This record gives sequence, C-alpha cells and structure tokens, in this order.
Amino acid sequence: MTAPRHEHRLEFEGFTFLCRIVESPAPVTGPLVVVGGMMQDRASWTPYEKLLLGHASLVTVELPGFGAADPLPPEYGYDFLAAALRHLLVELDLSGANLLGTCYGGAIALRCAQRHPAHVSRLLLGAMTGRVPQPYLGMIPRWRAMVAEDRRDELADSLLTTFVQAPDRRIPRHAAVWRMLGHQFRTQSRADLDKASDHNARMLRHAWYEPADLDVPTLVYTGEHDHLTTPAQGRQLARDLRAPFVTLRDADHMFPLEQEAAHADLILRFCTDQPLTGLSSLRSLEYPPGGSPVRPADRAAAV
Repeated sequence: MTAPRHEHRLEFEGFTFLCRIVESPAPVTGPLVVVGGMMQDRASWTPYEKLLLGHASLVTVELPGFGAADPLPPEYGYDFLAAALRHLLVELDLSGANLLGTCYGGAIALRCAQRHPAHVSRLLLGAMTGRVPQPYLGMIPRWRAMVAEDRRDELADSLLTTFVQAPDRRIPRHAAVWRMLGHQFRTQSRADLDKASDHNARMLRHAWYEPADLDVPTLVYTGEHDHLTTPAQGRQLARDLRAPFVTLRDADHMFPLEQEAAHADLILRFCTDQPLTGLSSLRSLEYPPGGSPVRPADRAAAV
C-alpha cells in the first residue's frame, strides 16, 4: 500500500525528538500513536503498516531518550516524557489519537492519558504492569555496570533471559525472535546502550505508576506466557483502571514480534469499537466489575 510518509523533528524544553507519520488513505479511526519499549525506535513498527494503514494512520514516536532523539538524563521522569508526548499531539494536530504504549512506553502513555485526557481518544497498554517486578529492579545496577564496562555479550545474554527466557516451543516464532533480539542486543551502538541504561535508572528514581483517575477508554493486554509483566500483573492493572484485560494466545512479552496479525487485529477492533469476543487469537478476555468501559462515542454523548 502506497501511503504518504512524513518525518518530524520537534523540541520540548530544550530536548529534540522525532516521529514518523504514515498516513492512511481511508482512515476509519484516529491515528494510532505508538510509544514502544526502551530499545525500540520509530522504525520498529514498520511491519505493522501493511496491517493497519487500511484503517488508521500510524505515528511512531522517538521521545527524548529514545532512538535518534536527544539523550534524556534519568533526573527527568515520566511526567516530563508524558508532557513531551502531549506536546507532539498538539503540535502535529493529532486529534482523536489512539495511544498505544508497550512495555516501557506503557508508563509514558498511561501518564499522558491520565494528565492530558483531552488529547487521547483511546488508550492501549501492552505488556504493562502497575509495579515493576522486583527481580528486574534488582538487575538494573548490574546492567548499568555492564554498559559502563562494555561487557556487551554478558549484557545481551542477561537481557535475553529477562525478556524472552529460553526458546519456548509453545510459541511458533519464539526461536526466530530469540535470534533477532540476541543480534540486536549485541550490535547496539554505545549511544543506544547508554540511553537504555538511563531509562533503567529512571525506573529507580521515579514513580512508574500513579493510581490517578483515568477518563479514557482503555485496554490492557499481554501474551499468555509473558513471564516479565505477567498476566496476573496485567490483570491487576486492568482492575485498577477499570479496563478490560486480554491475553494473546501463543505469545509472551514479545507478542508484537510473535503475533503481528493477531496484535494488529486486536488494536483495530478496540480502536473502532468492535467487540473483542469470539477471537481465536485470544486466550482470555476479562471485563472489570460492572461490565465493559465507556466507549469514546458514549463519552461524547454524555458531555
């Protein structure tokens, strides 16, 4: 599919950052704005273009500290990153945005939706938890030391077992994802490793999750075999946010790579207010007490 593509460079409080917009020729919902994991950049979601552009424009973001954006010292927290994301939504007039945050990006997307709900139509949180697992936090000082001492192979092995464990035959694409991530972890530039190290330090210095009100229709989900941000943790976050919770079949923490078609279908169904029931790609679908959340159309009608 041929679609217009635009690269944008923005500045917020002295930090330069970037985003990539690929326009849908016939959108049926607002643009999907993606804030990915700490080692992802604006090109990481390119495979999703063919799956999404028939329905929505795709906006991939490199906030300060990500990709080719300016480094962001760990003294700056998630409020700052959420404010930078809001600045992007306003500057580029991305009204009616559907905001997707996965893993590390989930904390930023959620904070943005909590603080600036007028700029977010829907919120999707993938592999997100309300509490960073203690074993992960305990590894951060060791990872930062590995980066500082350029112990790249040791770091790559440790990250692999943290994010994807050993190859899992229950997941069809797991071995391929394992090899791809292993190569990525071993070949990252020193600048990228330093940025990831700063992201990890940020997790130790700033509140990852604030139990504040959320007036945006929200979906929380992860892979059924996710051992890092587990289904139990996602389910608790969904209950806190009064949001539905979904697990994707035959996937773990790396579901965006393992189940691209199923993930894209879930995104589009939620963003176009279609029912999520009856999908063979889902292992579970749970709604919060009181039923499904208010949809954007219902919220607008009530105003």
